[in-house]
Amino acid sequence: MSDEYHRDVLEKLTELVRDEFLEGEDEELTATTPLMEWGILKSIETTRLVTYVRTEFGVRVPPAQVTTENFRDLESIAGLVTALRG
Repeated sequence: MSDEYHRDVLEKLTELVRDEFLEGEDEELTATTPLMEWGILKSIETTRLVTYVRTEFGVRVPPAQVTTENFRDLESIAGLVTALRG
């Protein structure tokens, strides 16, 4: 169940980033694309993403968990959401 949940989270996060942050242009977006390094994820986008995670998955991301390491790419964010879900 955890692997399936993780894949579902990753798929939904990818959709969000592609549709909302990249306006549908995702030729190079992968699970390991460095979101912050490439300038895709900035403070406003990070806030929107944290809100999306709470709304879509019912998972609250504590402020202390909003780190460069946890938000470096979609795979890391999906792992955080999966871990916080318990």
